[in-house]
Amino acid sequence: MDEVKLERVKDPQGATQTLMVSGGVTICEARDFRDALLATLEDAPEVRVDVSALTGIDLTGLQLLCSAHQSALRRGKTLHIFDGGNTTFREAATGAGFQRQTGCPQDRACSCIWVGGES
Repeated sequence: MDEVKLERVKDPQGATQTLMVSGGVTICEARDFRDALLATLEDAPEVRVDVSALTGIDLTGLQLLCSAHQSALRRGKTLHIFDGGNTTFREAATGAGFQRQTGCPQDRACSCIWVGGES
């Protein structure tokens, strides 16, 4: 798996911040990924996590994305995932059972990042 790269990009208005994630995210990179997600959530009301350049992700990385979404909801913020059709990401999420038809009980805003997957 390629080395993970995490880059934060602010939109000119500052309302949205994108966390660009490339390379592989595994338990070995969990601390850096978690810190980047939290810092991005802290800085903007709307967060976009771009995983279109991911080359691999394990269960830890997927759980961190889910946890970041729940943290965003608790803070009154939004978090979106942009995968750009990345089959590696989609297959990992589906294989781990994250793709679903309805959000979890904490998803009162109906914004679950995993809804819309396999039927």
